[in-house]
Amino acid sequence: MIKKLNDFDKTIYVCGFMASGKSTFGKALAKELGCDFIDLDKVIEKKEGKSIREIFRENGESYFRKIEFECLGALLRGFKGGVVALGGGALLNQEVVDNLKKYGLLVFVDTPMEVIVERVHKSEERPILFDDNGKIKSKETLFTELKTLYLKRAKLYKQAQITIKTPLFTSIQEMTKAAIDKITRHV
Repeated sequence: MIKKLNDFDKTIYVCGFMASGKSTFGKALAKELGCDFIDLDKVIEKKEGKSIREIFRENGESYFRKIEFECLGALLRGFKGGVVALGGGALLNQEVVDNLKKYGLLVFVDTPMEVIVERVHKSEERPILFDDNGKIKSKETLFTELKTLYLKRAKLYKQAQITIKTPLFTSIQEMTKAAIDKITRHV
């Protein structure tokens, strides 16, 4: 139960594309609301005993998505009244979106592609950064691949009840305050 939101008893699910700032925002939001925070990627890493990149490299994306779906299902059933940062690809289909909205509140962190490309290019933990030979892709290649992937997922992200457009804010505190204002009006 989130006291600062008039005893809101559902979970706030933070969605968005990879490197959009979901975890940073989710942590700040949970802190401001005085509730628990869970990062779905960290849950998966703990369950599997390895990093997301290692899971992708050793078991492939389809295996990762299966584990992600299982972990998300467990959170839907067992975690209430907090904030969960989802992975960038956690919104696999309409059924997932519908369930998240039914049992919680879906918040979309909308970040410009140029910012995402810069963040991905700086993080060696992102599986998409590397080509089939293990070499780092150029920013141009990354931009094209990320944009294509984003366009496939955008219709699901955009169904969130609340959207936070990151370029409108100069700090995570401003972003969090705006989100709380929007959530308060929504609930």
